[in-house]
Amino acid sequence: MTCYLARISSAAILAATMCAHVNAQPAAVQQHLDAARAAVEPSDPNPDRPYEAFDALYDQVCAAPRLPDQMRMNDRSAVVPREEWFTWPVEIFDNLHFIGTRTAGIWAVSSSEGIMIIDAGFHYASEELVLGLLNFGLDPNDIRYIVVTHAHDDRYWGARALQDAYPDARVAMSEADWNVVAEDNSPAEFKPRRDMVISDGQEITLGEVTVTLYVTPGHTPGTLSMIIEPLTNQKSVASDDEQHVAAIWGGTDPSIGRNGVQYYPDGETMMATHIESLERFIRLVRRAGVDVILSPTLRHANMVEKMEYWRMANPDHSSGADIGNQLADEAHPFVSADGVSRYNEILLSCYEAQLAWRTGS
Repeated sequence: MTCYLARISSAAILAATMCAHVNAQPAAVQQHLDAARAAVEPSDPNPDRPYEAFDALYDQVCAAPRLPDQMRMNDRSAVVPREEWFTWPVEIFDNLHFIGTRTAGIWAVSSSEGIMIIDAGFHYASEELVLGLLNFGLDPNDIRYIVVTHAHDDRYWGARALQDAYPDARVAMSEADWNVVAEDNSPAEFKPRRDMVISDGQEITLGEVTVTLYVTPGHTPGTLSMIIEPLTNQKSVASDDEQHVAAIWGGTDPSIGRNGVQYYPDGETMMATHIESLERFIRLVRRAGVDVILSPTLRHANMVEKMEYWRMANPDHSSGADIGNQLADEAHPFVSADGVSRYNEILLSCYEAQLAWRTGS
């Protein structure tokens, strides 16, 4: 009888311990989710500026994971009809231009000494990127660099066509991501020839603009994040005399591997790597005085909504249309030091929640 009671007691203790562990995990996760949710909206929300709230970023990056983590294997080589991805280019600053698609943030930095394109999209959209440059009076023969933030199909497949059309343009990635390109199962005709290798902290100066590139492993083993300065806003209707600084966090959502290449041995390593890289980049962003966030995935930082507002404010820079004059005293929708801080807080807290989900701690 004593042994029987002892077995019952031991089982009860084990069950209680297991229950405590199960309950502890959601509590730890919830603490991080609460911190992220608190940063979604500004402290003083403006109903006329709904794009200041980062709900889409929270909803995606803070979503509970399906475990164990799996590599994404879908083939995206088929040509997608233009009407499904095309959107009009937008001049965000005097020397920064959006030339991407409905979902992908693809940017052109212009200067007196040439152009840098940041990301190249899919293979079927590369011609449209060139037309986007021409829309702003920029000569695609002046492309000096094509910087790929991370080695995924929607970022580098279009680089091969640009490399073939403009052989003087340097295609740049980190060493680790060039290795991913070499190893993944993407069609060979979409892979750019190995070219410029970016080292951590490398500066590229084009005329008046300097882009500082940092290797921030996470989304891929060699994701590139960057700080771009200075950006000016003197030609638009709602102009200012400031010099702005933009940051791009090179890849947002957790990714253990794609297209046949596994980046990390497990999800815990993947998320710990994200956190370490982001914590460092946040320090760099603060030191640089960043007041503009640009996102590779448009919905994460409400790029579409901001661009729609900016188009409305600047229907024609030369004409100064009435609606633009009405918005002349409004703040630039892309400029917000508070938005930069909240965006990074959401990312970091969501990453910490993702790690807690995976470790059960």
